[in-house]
Amino acid sequence: MASKSAHQGRKHAGQEVKSRLVLNFPGFEQTDSVAQLGRLRYGAEQTGKIWGFEIAQDDLAHEEGTHHTVAGFHARGGNWNTDVRLVQFRWNDIVHAYERDSFPGGFLKNLKKYFAFFADGTVRRYRKASWRYWGFTIYPLLLAAIAFAIVFGVIWALTGSLLLNAIASLAATLFFCEWPGDKLYVPLTIADWGFARDMVNRENPEIEDRFAEFGKTVATEIAASKHDEIIIVGHSFGSLWAVTAMSLALERNPGLFEGKTIRFLALGSSMLKIALAPAASHIRVHWQRVMARKELFWHEIQTKDDLIAFYKSDPFEQVGIAHPEAEYGITRIRFSKGMAKDRYRAMRKSFYRTHRQYILYYDKRVSFDYMLRLFGPLSVKTLALDDEAASRIDRDGRLG
Repeated sequence: MASKSAHQGRKHAGQEVKSRLVLNFPGFEQTDSVAQLGRLRYGAEQTGKIWGFEIAQDDLAHEEGTHHTVAGFHARGGNWNTDVRLVQFRWNDIVHAYERDSFPGGFLKNLKKYFAFFADGTVRRYRKASWRYWGFTIYPLLLAAIAFAIVFGVIWALTGSLLLNAIASLAATLFFCEWPGDKLYVPLTIADWGFARDMVNRENPEIEDRFAEFGKTVATEIAASKHDEIIIVGHSFGSLWAVTAMSLALERNPGLFEGKTIRFLALGSSMLKIALAPAASHIRVHWQRVMARKELFWHEIQTKDDLIAFYKSDPFEQVGIAHPEAEYGITRIRFSKGMAKDRYRAMRKSFYRTHRQYILYYDKRVSFDYMLRLFGPLSVKTLALDDEAASRIDRDGRLG
């Protein structure tokens, strides 16, 4: 694990967490907060079988006119109890607006936004930060090039007309992106890039309004919290929502974090996807403000399995946050260490399913277990800085 001042956290190795606030920001998901909480509960139940604890859940609470749902969870191990207040944020309505845009009009509109990342040099920065992510970035272009070549070859053999061939091949390639391209996630990927460009350019007022709402909710939750530990989770694009919300909350109340134990979990983070764009200075400002807080510990988890993340990249160096006041750790893992072979092979058939595994359960005991961080007795910082900490939980779920 790469980290800033990793030794500073080892004195906390014996810490137990009896109460925890979790502010959970999902990625580019179609599901609403209720469905996401259902998935979390199922994952916690599966994890409990591995780690020897049981999970109970209170009724869900949702305030009309907001975009989050609150659930209370109660984890019970052999000799420990941890109560969790979990605030699940949602922006699936914004996702739907991009995914359900008309074809081909909406697709072409988002395609133009996708190409803007090439035009402004952002894709070149991706290549410097992570060759694997650069490969994911050009994935739609490679598919389109293959489709165009196949169609062009067929029509050329039939007609021999260059102009007719080029026009027909372009049209056929466009419709290939809809079908069977949907089986290869082409429309989803381009919709994702359309959303990303709007976040860079601040062109979607719904995104800006949601940022403001999330910032107020984060400020309210943290100010009211008396929990032993506060975890803010950002999965994929959720990292952008979470960091911006924290920053806006701190802008309103610079002393918000004082006296609090704040941990950030960056899982398959898409921070660099936006922050490396030249026009995204507002995101870099938000990120800098958050990382200037000494109360914060940032734990980034990366895996070679995931193409939709910046593996082996130090995100702070890439955007020029050279000496953050916040402590941070970067852990690189392999999903295969924690998954049954059949489940791992099935996951690997889809890079989007692989990208989601960060927030799902594991079949074996591993120190990077997400559900253990949310519901277990050990702090995020302890688990991040001490690879042996999780072994303190025995087969009967007792904490030694």
